[in-house]
Order: sequence, then C-alpha cells, then structure tokens
Amino acid sequence: MHVPNQIKFLIVGISVVTLALIVYKVNLLNKSQQTFLSDEVYQVTYRYFLKTDSTDTFVKAFLPKNNSRQKITQQKSELSPEVNFTTRAEGENFRANWITKSKNSYENITYSFTFKGKAQQYGLNDYFKASKENKEDYLLATKNIQVFAEPISLLAAQIEKETKSDKERLSSVFDYVYQMPSAPIITLTDALSALERNEASCNGKSRLFVALARNLGYPSRIKGGIILKESNKRTSHAWAEVFVDGVWVPFDALNGHFAYLPANYLELYVGDEFLITHSPGIQFDYSYDITKKESLFILDEGSEETSKITSLSLWGLVQNESISKRNLFLLLMLPLGGLVVALLRNVVGIRTFGVFLPVLIAFSLLETGFGTGMALFLFLILFVGFITRPFDKMGLLHTPKLVISLTLMVLVMTLGNYLGVSFKITWLSSLTLFPTIILTISAERFSKLIVEDGLQKATGTLFQTLIAVTVCFTLFSIKGLDALLILFPEALLLIIACCLLLGRYVGLRWTELLRFQPLLKPKFI
Repeated sequence: MHVPNQIKFLIVGISVVTLALIVYKVNLLNKSQQTFLSDEVYQVTYRYFLKTDSTDTFVKAFLPKNNSRQKITQQKSELSPEVNFTTRAEGENFRANWITKSKNSYENITYSFTFKGKAQQYGLNDYFKASKENKEDYLLATKNIQVFAEPISLLAAQIEKETKSDKERLSSVFDYVYQMPSAPIITLTDALSALERNEASCNGKSRLFVALARNLGYPSRIKGGIILKESNKRTSHAWAEVFVDGVWVPFDALNGHFAYLPANYLELYVGDEFLITHSPGIQFDYSYDITKKESLFILDEGSEETSKITSLSLWGLVQNESISKRNLFLLLMLPLGGLVVALLRNVVGIRTFGVFLPVLIAFSLLETGFGTGMALFLFLILFVGFITRPFDKMGLLHTPKLVISLTLMVLVMTLGNYLGVSFKITWLSSLTLFPTIILTISAERFSKLIVEDGLQKATGTLFQTLIAVTVCFTLFSIKGLDALLILFPEALLLIIACCLLLGRYVGLRWTELLRFQPLLKPKFI
C-alpha cells in the first residue's frame, strides 16, 4: 500500500497533537485522585412542612453516610432562624434533629445533598463460614420480627428439610418471600402478619425474610433508605441484610434483588426504624425531591483538575444542558462506528445498508436490548420485505407501494406497544421513537434492494448488515466508552488518520481471499 508523503505527514501531525492532548488530560485525571467510581448521581432534597405546637416541636430523620457503594457530598440545610439543627451518631446510624421553640407557627425545613452510588453484586459460597464476630443480637426475636412464632418456625423447618447448603436455604427463603404478592400497605406490617396474609409491602417482606433467616441461624437485619428516581416522592424503602462470611449482604425480596443492590439505592439507616419521627399531634407533611444528574464516573466533580478537563472536553456542553449525555454519545459514536463499518466493507468485504445505518441500528439496540432488538428488527424488516409482494402483483408504483408497506409496519409496531403496555409485556413495549425511525429507514433500504437486486441478494445484504450491527453494538456496550469519548473528543482525529490510511487500501478483501483461495494456491505439475 503506497502512501504519499503529504498524507504521511498529515497522519503523523494528527497523531502527535491527539496523543499530546490525551496525555495531558490523563495526567490531570491522575492528579484529581478520584477513587470512588459511581454509576449514578442524584440530587436529593428532604422537604418538611409543619405547624409548631404550643411546646417545643421537633423533627428527626436519618441522614446518609459514606460507605463502599455510596458517597455523599454537598450537604446543606436551609432553615429559618427559629429552627435549631443538630446531628448525632446513634449506633451505626447518623440522625438529624430539627427543633424549634416557636409557638403555633408554620415552618419549612430543607436538607439537601448529592448522592453518588454504584451497584454492588455479592457472590455467595454454597456453605458459609462460621462468624468470628459476635452477632447474637441479630438472631433475636423482636416485637415485629417474631423469629420463633410457630408458623414461622414451621416454614423455616420445612425450608431446612428441603435444602442442603446455606446458599440453597437463603435462596429458598428469598424465593418464598419474593413470590408473595406485593401490596401497597402503608401501615406497619410485622413478619407474622405478612406470612398469615400472604401479602406485604417492602417493610413486611423484609421483616419476614429476616425472621426466617434468623430462625435458620443466619444473623440478619433490616436496612432502610430511598430508591432514587427522577421524581417528587413520599415513599421510603426497606430491604434485608444477612451477615455472610464477614460481610453484610443485601436482599430486596420486593424487587427481586438477590445478594445485589442497584446503584440508585440510597442507604440511610440500619435496623427496624422509621426514617422520620416528629412531635406527636402536629400538622406535618413531607416529600423527597429527587433529580438525576448527568455524570461521568471517572470525574471527581469540584476538583481543580476536573474544571481544567471540562474546559478542554465536551463535558461542559452536558453540564450546561446544551445537549444530553445520551445524544452527545450518539453524535461521537457516528464517526467511530463509521470507521468500524468502513473496515468491515473495505477490508473484510461485507455489504451493508450504507455506512452509518448499521451504527444507528446498533445504538437503537442499546435501548431495546440486543436479543429483543434483533428479533424485532428482523421481524419488522422481513415483514416489510414480504408484504410488498402482493402489491407487486397489483402493479403499484414503487413509492406508493413503499408508503403502504411502511404504514403497515408502523401499525404493527403500534399494536405491539399497545399489547405490551396492556399485558405488561416488556419486550413488546420496548420500541421508542428513535428505534422506530431507524427501523423505518432500514425497511425502506431493504425494500429498495429487493426491487433492485432481488429478494435473495437483498436478504444476504440484510444479514451482513446485522454482522456489522453486532460488531458495533459490542463496541458501544463497553462500559466507560461514553466517558472516554466525551472527555477525549480529540481521539476522533485518530479516526481521520485511520481513514486516510484506509483510503489508500487497494488489496484483496478477506472474503475475496476465501473466494479465490483455489486460484491463489500454486499448482505443481
């Protein structure tokens, strides 16, 4: 492959500038010393509204603490001068106390903080090691966790009889409580009531799980907090923890999380507690304002080095809400995906629906999931391909025929979404506007290829396109790729350098090497 000197100089110049910028930013990242790599970031605000009594009025609430999976920053309490704010440690918990001597007045209390969280998955051995720590308190019965009540003991004995290992016993306890119907019961539900009713909310299910686990000899406790979602809400959440091999392992029997805690779970307190308590008899209302913040897990927000990196990257556009992180990622992926498709077309030798359409299809699969998205994509594309055949016999022109086919496709997709929502079938309701647009464009290209090249060749191009889609999807699924592209957009210059080299490639494609392999082998007579 002959490369002219001017192209060589251009490639070297681009590479030097790009690598210099990348090295400078990497050095800043190292200096920022970011050790907590979060998956999600939220702004959380407690809002309390009350009318004080004729005596001293108080409000108490648990505040979050830093641990291995959550980091709390930028705590701030906004109060009137009449309200006194103090905090204190209570065992493993951290509680705030707002108290006012103001009589018969209306007060607003606001406490806000930034939460950075990451998901945590725990692996369990079949048999647990005996704990060297004294956890006897976590095996006792309490008023609401009736460990040794006869119905609970009978169920625990049955589970122990039907299982062999520690992990199997916990799995059986979890499955039993998880399969119990959920009910939005706002009053306190103890473990025995949950078992007898065979329905409960998060607090009842958690107490029953803990009661069964303790009965079987596993130290267990209640953990409380809030599931963070973009909303204004009033509900907190409770789950269970079991002490396994020296570690407290979470189990959420309401939402089906076995030895796993999602990134958006805010941990607030340990024990069978109430998140908020206040003076009895007062007028009181509250809410939790939750806002999800765009974040990059490798950035330590607020550091001097981070501000320098932001000024030399595209992250400032997201912070200023000029463009969403998702849309910016799509924009930056187009040239990267285009390079991948170009390599597959020019070097490997596969045929695709254009250069950027496989990239867009791959991006749409990030929303639907690979398996579900591929199945829906194939069904709808082939549906359009075959539905045009009856219209061919009618002698319709290509454009009106295509509009009819695409209209039928949209109706099928709309019906699928309706059925998915009505019968709670997730995969049927997974098509949003963006995947719909991509599918429509793809269907048009497939229909046009059928007319130009015939059904067999068009189908071959379709499946080769899906190969390119699979490669792009695998690349785009790499965790942290969005952060790298946003922080190091100069890396796109390397794509230009690669394309300059690729543009001079005139060798045989890999598929041609396989095709002409018999001719390339010398024959000796």
